[in-house]
Amino acid sequence: MTVKRVREMNAEIRAKTSLKPAGGSLVMTVPAAVRKALGYMQGTELSVSVDDGRMIIEAVEPAKPAPRVRQPKYTLDELLNHTSPDAPMTDEERAWQNAAPVGREIW
Repeated sequence: MTVKRVREMNAEIRAKTSLKPAGGSLVMTVPAAVRKALGYMQGTELSVSVDDGRMIIEAVEPAKPAPRVRQPKYTLDELLNHTSPDAPMTDEERAWQNAAPVGREIW
């Protein structure tokens, strides 16, 4: 494959990659410098076309980072306040509780 040039703020990025077999197709790894310059990430949808003997790869739409979801943080007391010791156990919980030790657990 020929060297792919990417322009980023008047800086030219040159990188080489190769085609590798995957099933009945060939796959290409996008070099990290190119990926970062273009903002590509896993799942970025690409369009591939051939023009005058050249392969042209473009993002279908600009890459957008996945929205960050803030995960709530709970204390152990907060979690235990929402549990009931009288709740029925699942089959998996019963199997785990009745299982024999497999290592150096102390019961």
